[in-house]
Amino acid sequence: MYYSIQHFIEKDIIEIEKIVGKVIEGKMDSDDLSNAIQKRVLNLGAQLLGEIYELLDDEIRESIARKKHWNIEHREEKKTILDVMGKVEFKRTGYCVKGTNKYVYLLDRVLGYDPGQKITLGVAAKALEETIESSYSKGGKKASITEEISKQAVKELVHGTVIEMPVAKPKKKKKQKYLHIIADEDHVSAQFWKEKGDLTDDIKGNKINTITTKLICLYEDIVNESGEASKSPRYKLIGKKYFSGVYAGNKANEELWKQVADYIETIYDTEYLERVYIAGDGATWIKAGCEYIENSRFVLDKFHMMKYINTSVTQLLDSADDAKSEIWEAINGANKKALKNVYKRILEVTENEKKKEEVRSALGYLLNNWNGIKIRVDESGSCWKCCAEGQISHVLSSRMSSRPMGWSILGCDKMAKLRAFKWNGEKVIDLLKYQKKKQMEQERREEQEELIKELRKRHSGWDYAERTKAVIPGLEKHSMKWMKGLINQTLDA
Repeated sequence: MYYSIQHFIEKDIIEIEKIVGKVIEGKMDSDDLSNAIQKRVLNLGAQLLGEIYELLDDEIRESIARKKHWNIEHREEKKTILDVMGKVEFKRTGYCVKGTNKYVYLLDRVLGYDPGQKITLGVAAKALEETIESSYSKGGKKASITEEISKQAVKELVHGTVIEMPVAKPKKKKKQKYLHIIADEDHVSAQFWKEKGDLTDDIKGNKINTITTKLICLYEDIVNESGEASKSPRYKLIGKKYFSGVYAGNKANEELWKQVADYIETIYDTEYLERVYIAGDGATWIKAGCEYIENSRFVLDKFHMMKYINTSVTQLLDSADDAKSEIWEAINGANKKALKNVYKRILEVTENEKKKEEVRSALGYLLNNWNGIKIRVDESGSCWKCCAEGQISHVLSSRMSSRPMGWSILGCDKMAKLRAFKWNGEKVIDLLKYQKKKQMEQERREEQEELIKELRKRHSGWDYAERTKAVIPGLEKHSMKWMKGLINQTLDA
């Protein structure tokens, strides 16, 4: 493990000192020095990893547990894996399980590497973090400090990532009288359904290529961060939690709402909880949430009411504002009769048949969702300042539909889930480690546990700090004390 450190001292330090001289002479600057050091330190890190892996392979090969369960088939099989520091190259031993023809690399198993794995979890996390914000291409460029991975590799990484982590149970459940949910959907362009070229046109000649992505935002309250006296209020959601994905069909929609219900059950004292308000545009999938969330009520979202009301009065010109005021007065008073009378008068002065149909449609929309309007007016505990459209824009649209791009259904679903995961404040590396741990627990066998137990005992006897001091020349020189300290700190960590 100390060969790479020795090489760093004998070769790289000399090169760094030469660059320092050029900086003093004015031939190079501090950025050149920084880049030179970074390059060499990253290379040292990658080489150290390779040496540590080979050391582990030696320990595995000599272990009693290995000799008991596995026969050596091949030595010094080369492997390269991309780490955040760069390419790590090492050699390991191939084994055959005794009594079978099954071929395994025990070092890969101990390190948690899958057969054929080419990148570490750290690289995968960096690629995913960037592609969640920008694109597959940029995700590939940010994967490692010194190397890139392809756009296609990032796409496959997104498609293959399982975005599931258990909700951490609090020591004490939260006591909230009211919870609020806003639900809406984003419409994303599809590249294809099952294979390229299978998109069709509707009767008007328009492409049928829309994927509907659902978003649910649960929150406890809204506070005005700029203060109540501010003329420019800035609202913040307290205790928010996002759920997102394609979830097409009744069965998938049920799965989505059950996730929300399970989260509420885990985090909140449901005996103390009085009401959950589900706000949305009245879509069937949103209203269905009341079937799965206990003590819930559907509330019609104000944004969608405004959209239909504004459409109703555009033809009235100067009288439009007066008509809108009357409509809102009827709605805020939960007066259905008054609402019908206002729309009756609007229809009487509307001549265009197409516009009349729009007015009737708007009235029908409001009447069909009247219970959602009435609850908004009558019930206490309401907190209606949050707009679903704003949440859609931040969490989904800014990455998935506001720019000209196409998605597969799988890619759309995975990206929506990753976006929600990120906006929940979670870390991608924690997700990948959880999934890897889960996979390894499922795959581990008794003999592998025996091997790992023995490796732990062997590791407790390692004392490479002392061996390094004895073997690497120059560490005792006064000018190299800083390097000695660095090595000791690194090896003792």
